[in-house]
Amino acid sequence: MSDDHKPDNDGERKRIEAAGGFVEDGRVRGTLSLSRALGDMEYKLNKKIGVEAQMITCVPEIRKEEKQPDDEFLIIACDGI
Repeated sequence: MSDDHKPDNDGERKRIEAAGGFVEDGRVRGTLSLSRALGDMEYKLNKKIGVEAQMITCVPEIRKEEKQPDDEFLIIACDGI
């Protein structure tokens, strides 16, 4: 139900490059290994674009799924916490 938001993924790379950045060795500007975060403000300084379009965005991926009658559990997990 989720994608691993790495800087070299096509959609993430396009956003990073459109915001004036680049991806080198799988890292934003060759240093940061993620493409979504609450901090890292130095990657969010372009005042001409919104938060969703910055090199590093704080906008999460959100998906809706309908619970099925046979569903017993809902597990919410993140490796970035």
